[in-house]
Amino acid sequence: MNDLRDHFEEIAGPMHAVDSKQAEADLARGRRALRRRRAVQACAGSAFGVAALTAAIAVATSTGAPTVPADKGTATVASVQLVAYKGEQPKGFTVDKVPDGWFVQASEQGYLTIAPEKAKNPGPDVNPSADPVYNEDSFVDKIAIMLESKDQSGPGREGKAVKVGDKNGVLLKGMEPADKSGDSGWTLWVEQPNGIYLLVQVWQGLGLTESQIVELGAGVHVHKDAVQGVG
Repeated sequence: MNDLRDHFEEIAGPMHAVDSKQAEADLARGRRALRRRRAVQACAGSAFGVAALTAAIAVATSTGAPTVPADKGTATVASVQLVAYKGEQPKGFTVDKVPDGWFVQASEQGYLTIAPEKAKNPGPDVNPSADPVYNEDSFVDKIAIMLESKDQSGPGREGKAVKVGDKNGVLLKGMEPADKSGDSGWTLWVEQPNGIYLLVQVWQGLGLTESQIVELGAGVHVHKDAVQGVG
């Protein structure tokens, strides 16, 4: 047995003491390798996340994207309710629903406006020029329904593709300055069988969700008497 142990020692050579500095260097290299591997994994995950987010944004904002339900994935809560409209119907358009407590204020062949109930009876001290909700010719603080202008040809920018009843639509954020809640209003474009678009413009701060705007738009019917404006 001793001869065999001596033989192994001759093959392996004499044992050397472990250098503490060398051991620390080896340990440091191992730690650096581990950090690099984790960094690569993190970057790969981040790149995937960015790519997925970019794709999601592209789908949500492209008019050619698959139609998606309004409000999908959001926690928007309606502050008003839609109810069946029972008042006198407009000339060029008819509407199935309006926000609860609202009425058709102005009815023309080119447009109609839906306003809150308070606009029905302005007091003697009310100046419609200073408070446009009482002005039948103003769209401020109201819902306005009309056909696109003769010099328009569909939405001029990208938005969210939605299904409005059996028609295709595009929901666009408004161009007005946002209110305190961040709402800048909405415009729903609904393509009609003749290729002309119906517009449902919702002023900022009215409390309607995207789904309600689409629901309201699905209940708007365009009649042969409706005319397009110019400009």
